[in-house]
Amino acid sequence: MIMIRIFYLFIIINFFIVVECQADQLGNIMDKCSSKPSTNDTYACLSEESAILNKRYEQVFKNLLIKIKREKKFVTNYTDIKNDLFLSKKKWESWVDSECLTEADVYEKETRFYGSVYDMCVIKKYASRINHYNNFKFN
Repeated sequence: MIMIRIFYLFIIINFFIVVECQADQLGNIMDKCSSKPSTNDTYACLSEESAILNKRYEQVFKNLLIKIKREKKFVTNYTDIKNDLFLSKKKWESWVDSECLTEADVYEKETRFYGSVYDMCVIKKYASRINHYNNFKFN
């Protein structure tokens, strides 16, 4: 009975993730992880994908800084935008951590399900932020 509830919850969360953010990328992650043969493998997959997406997020942020430097002549307040991006990044990461912990706090701590809810939230938020950085416009 509990496994059925977890499965339905996983499907519901997966649906909201796909609707809210980049359907292809998130759908691929969820398909990959949900196709694992056991629940523990699914949890491990979500944790791994969260870490991979975090690394990608850091790289995309670095690429944004390079893009801004390259377009420096079009950026009126180059130093300000660079400093503000770092500040925004730090505050956003703190917000994501708090937001995802809040989502996970509905469930019993120290369980793999608690961690997977946190990881799914992080995946959703980081995918959205990567999209934001990739589409950052100067005009």
